[in-house]
Amino acid sequence: MSQYLKNYWYVVAQQNELKDRPLARTVMEKPLVIFKGKSNKVGVLDDLCAHRLTPLSLGEIVGDSIQCGYHGWTFDCEGKCVSIPNVKKINNISVFSYPVIEKWGWIFIWMGKPELASQTPLPDFHVIDEEKWVGSGSMLNVSANCDLIRDNLLDLTHAKYTHKQTLATDEVDEVPIIAKKIGDMVSVKRVMKNIKPSPFFAKSVGYKENIIHRQTTEYTPGCNIVIRLRGSSAPGTSENKKNGFRVLNSMTPETKTSSHYFWWLGRDYDQNNSELTQWMKDANARTFLEDKVVLEAQQQNMILNPNQRPIPSPMDKGIALAEKLNIELLERETSSQTPKCSVKNAR
Repeated sequence: MSQYLKNYWYVVAQQNELKDRPLARTVMEKPLVIFKGKSNKVGVLDDLCAHRLTPLSLGEIVGDSIQCGYHGWTFDCEGKCVSIPNVKKINNISVFSYPVIEKWGWIFIWMGKPELASQTPLPDFHVIDEEKWVGSGSMLNVSANCDLIRDNLLDLTHAKYTHKQTLATDEVDEVPIIAKKIGDMVSVKRVMKNIKPSPFFAKSVGYKENIIHRQTTEYTPGCNIVIRLRGSSAPGTSENKKNGFRVLNSMTPETKTSSHYFWWLGRDYDQNNSELTQWMKDANARTFLEDKVVLEAQQQNMILNPNQRPIPSPMDKGIALAEKLNIELLERETSSQTPKCSVKNAR
């Protein structure tokens, strides 16, 4: 049984990462090369030339193709070899290419059975396109398994202890959660009433008095988390404020112990305030760097203590449901999936 859920769309890069040089990136332990040609078409290929297996990412972009930096063999976005120095007729030489979709400023890749790609929707990040929402995002590399990042986001009680300067609220680990599995989604909800706003809420919205804070976290495979945060002035206060935040999180496995973490943070108020957008992006980035320290240390401890199992708490209900869902989905994916041949007819 595969260790990765492959029959889902994963973010492989931000669109603004693709410039005039090929981009090397590993996904599910597979080295890939990503490039955009002069017509703006994106190609994602196995990162090796069919000739001498040199990484294509060491080459350069020529027109709409990528040229190997060793002997000049050139491949288009579909992986077809279109040029070999001193060779007039090329007989069916190619490297493996992957289905790609560009959407919402991200580049999605399909690592599973190619015939299933067109039947499977992208993660639901449509909020990025809605006029009422404005935001920004980024990415970071985390030396931890994707599931650890998923669990971190499904259990927001850690904010009280890990993010004391941004997201901490005293009540977050005192208010019970409602965790449910709905089809192939896990939902975790919490409502905190009449609480002091977190430093992030106070700064970004302007709350000075107590609020009602609603959290909904939704996990969908491959490894995506949508966090919906809503705040409003508590009854009996002199303020009359409300706000909504969306945090979109898409984690892509690099290896068993490392991940590419893509995120976007948006709000539904004060949409023309570019300074606030930048402040929120910077604050969120700092928050995720705090998570990165904890997650990477956790991963190292898990490597050093492979027989030690975590002890669950009542707040881990969403994590348990997500783990169970992933096991079901891995079993659902066929174990007889034909291995991909990286180089086809290279001789």
